[in-house]
Amino acid sequence: MTIRSAPATVYPETDGMPLPDGEYQAPIYRRVVRDLDDHFREVPGVNVNGDTFIYYVEGNPRRSFSPDCYVVFGLTNAALHSLSLEGNNTYLLWEVGKAPDFILEIGSPSTAATDLDRKRELYAELGVGEYWRFDATGDEFYGEPLVGERLVDGEYRRLEMRLEDDGRVWAHSDALSLDLWWTDGDLRFWDPAKECWLLRREEERAGRLAAESRAGTAEARVAELEAELRRLRGE
Repeated sequence: MTIRSAPATVYPETDGMPLPDGEYQAPIYRRVVRDLDDHFREVPGVNVNGDTFIYYVEGNPRRSFSPDCYVVFGLTNAALHSLSLEGNNTYLLWEVGKAPDFILEIGSPSTAATDLDRKRELYAELGVGEYWRFDATGDEFYGEPLVGERLVDGEYRRLEMRLEDDGRVWAHSDALSLDLWWTDGDLRFWDPAKECWLLRREEERAGRLAAESRAGTAEARVAELEAELRRLRGE
């Protein structure tokens, strides 16, 4: 008698459905993930990602969630390798060895209720250290522009959110060692250690082009002065 082994469990990278409110959420989460990925790129053991399926029960592909943005610290080389394999876009909690330390959800019409209820409970159960919610509209989806919560004794406790006179809202993330700011519907990160905003790639590119332009102008001016000096010398 031939004994057949059970087929390996498949953990899909997608459910085949389009991202809920994708046209609204995608530009925001891509920018946020890119900002944090650039910031932590040189820090060992860190993984930054978003809009990927995280499976948390081995053998049960129905048990999954997909945060808009997450950051994990202190990963082993083996865990980092499993997350960086070509063609792999899933996060198997039992292989990685820990839940994300930081999760951010972006408010939208079809996801806000779940973000406030079922996902919040699940993240606490799995041990996600910080859970943040960002509402670009200000209050349409979550009732407030930005809120961060820290897990304490298995329950989330709200962080102190500070309101500036100009309407900006911010708070400090211990997980990221950064301040998160809601400013005119945008989410920005402030590095208190360096006392500067995290630059976005387009800002870095614009700064580099401006510097190159200034350098080119200076070189041209030096060449003009050298030519004038040679003329005066009769060379």
